[in-house]
Amino acid sequence: MIDEVELLNLALANLKKVLDFNPYKSYTGITNRAEFQQLLAQDPAFGVLGLYNERYVIARVGGNLVTSLHRKIGDMYEALFTYLLMKSFDLSENELHFSVEVQIGERTQSRSTDGLLRKDKFNTNIPQAWVEYEGIGFEVRSCYQIGDSKRIQADYDMSLALKANHILPVMLVFCNTSLRSPLARLSKSWELYEGIQSFNLVQSITGFDLYDFLQNHSQLFQQEIDNIFSNF
Repeated sequence: MIDEVELLNLALANLKKVLDFNPYKSYTGITNRAEFQQLLAQDPAFGVLGLYNERYVIARVGGNLVTSLHRKIGDMYEALFTYLLMKSFDLSENELHFSVEVQIGERTQSRSTDGLLRKDKFNTNIPQAWVEYEGIGFEVRSCYQIGDSKRIQADYDMSLALKANHILPVMLVFCNTSLRSPLARLSKSWELYEGIQSFNLVQSITGFDLYDFLQNHSQLFQQEIDNIFSNF
């Protein structure tokens, strides 16, 4: 049974992890924005250009904070989806993953699916076109913003490895603002869903309206994001 309180706590816990991010850890003795501004003002290369004002500091340090935030939002969507998958199909944590070997540059790396649904767990919610497979392997992204060709190739190769094991590769990308080129390439090998289509698929498979749930708690999430930015 899906517990909405548990689901909400799961979402908030992932967002709160961003508060552990220290944007000044690379600078010895610097603990806040004012100290960082002073450091830049005294820098012989940047101070003379006036690159110590608030707008520059926000752009420079805030970029790292946003990167950390995006990662945790990605973790949040993965956690929400896997929770719904486990509760809806009575899966254990160990049943969620299927590992394959992929090449990333010169390295061979083991990659595991974010979610896995084997054929013996299929029900009438599974699209008819998918039932010929031995399972469905899910990858979850809040947004696909990776432009690195090696990582894109690794995701592409992962889908081929899943298909070789008769597992349908399904990628859920929850935003509408991903880089277009990677998605165009990956859509040739993955069953790829984007934006509201991803939310609709989650509802179709699990019976739970995740988008409506997030909408209902939107103010709480926005307060958490405001708190994150006010602490930097």
